Amino acid sequence: MLRATVKDIAKMTSLHPHTVRAWADKGLIDHRRDFRGWRFFPDPVKTVRQVQGLLNGEVFKDDTG
Repeated sequence: MLRATVKDIAKMTSLHPHTVRAWADKGLIDHRRDFRGWRFFPDPVKTVRQVQGLLNGEVFKDDTG
């Protein structure tokens, strides 16, 4: 999978889509917006790792992007 939607990430992590959206909007997980303004996740594997880390109490701050 090259990119994932909010629903895809929610299914992969067993989170509610509202939680995925909130974490993305807070900058806790990497995301982009398409031409319609919808969130998408260009690297789903990285996003799932970020979510797992957050669920384990870790906080990521990526200054590269």
